[in-house]
Amino acid sequence: MKIGIIGHLKFPIAKPYAGGLEAFTHAYTNALVNRGHEVTLFASGDSDPQLPLTSITPNATIPESNARLGRMCHDWIESVEDEAYAALMLQLSTSDFDVIHNHSLSPIPLQFSHLLPTPLMTTLHAPVLPRMAVELRRRGPEACGQFINISNANADAWRSLLPEQSVIHNGVDTSFWVRCKEEKQRRAIWFGRILPDKGTHLALRAAHRAGIPLDVVGPISDQNYFDTEVQPLLRPEDAYHGHRTHEELCTLISRSAVTLVTPCWDEPFGLVVAESLACGTPVAAFNRGALPELIGKSTGRLAKPGSVRELAQAILGCMRLPGEICRRVAQEHYSFDRMVEQYESLYQSQSDWSFPNEVAA
Repeated sequence: MKIGIIGHLKFPIAKPYAGGLEAFTHAYTNALVNRGHEVTLFASGDSDPQLPLTSITPNATIPESNARLGRMCHDWIESVEDEAYAALMLQLSTSDFDVIHNHSLSPIPLQFSHLLPTPLMTTLHAPVLPRMAVELRRRGPEACGQFINISNANADAWRSLLPEQSVIHNGVDTSFWVRCKEEKQRRAIWFGRILPDKGTHLALRAAHRAGIPLDVVGPISDQNYFDTEVQPLLRPEDAYHGHRTHEELCTLISRSAVTLVTPCWDEPFGLVVAESLACGTPVAAFNRGALPELIGKSTGRLAKPGSVRELAQAILGCMRLPGEICRRVAQEHYSFDRMVEQYESLYQSQSDWSFPNEVAA
């Protein structure tokens, strides 16, 4: 099929990834190419040149905003994004794509969706975004195309605006995220962007209460939070590893006895859970957002949101869980191949295209 992918513009689609959406878009685009599709990714000009990239703005807007203004200015960012997406949608109105798949966080593709030669498909990677909500109320969901959500929990959050949604859980490359040969250590790991919403400080407190050292991995997105809430809690046996490559992260996860996931908001999915399970490491997490969908009794333990005491108990409960089962669950339920096949089935259902070997969702 000929597929157009609309990426978001807040950060480049390139390593080291700023977050899960960048990682998803990069991997998903490559997966479609590897499966024989003709793919064009519309994203920022500083994205990975190895991708089938068409630039719709010279630079990602958040870094550009910081560089030009010395701070992140949301009004400036939105104006740059809106202009870029509006120009793209006009360009796509005369295109011959079989599928146009929107992964942006912008309302502009919805606003111009009626111009497209094929129905727009939009995957909702975030909780309800106010500007998108305004556009859906103004035009009605039927006029904006087809919507896919990444979890049942996130679909419920959008339900009043979008009564009809498909749900396809995100996936991870289980041929990359694997159990390394290194022996498990009595250590926990927390990985992700370091900012208050992710609750890194709560992970440290829970690990200490459980008597387990903690490895912290990820870029510092809020320096003041790290300096005042995270660094003072780091003990000599703990370690902050900084922003590591995915290869290094895979090794660190594999050697850990448990992964801690501590969101202070309702995560729409949680790629860190799927990555951890694929590495054979169980997950102790707060019971909120999509996490109860992803973590069962054989792969982890859930704690009351914000409760350090319950999370410490969950850590100790995870120490007895076999990594082989975690790995098997990831392969069966959260593999990237499974996710791509489900998307391909949706693509086929809205077009006249027939695959040589039909796949089932």
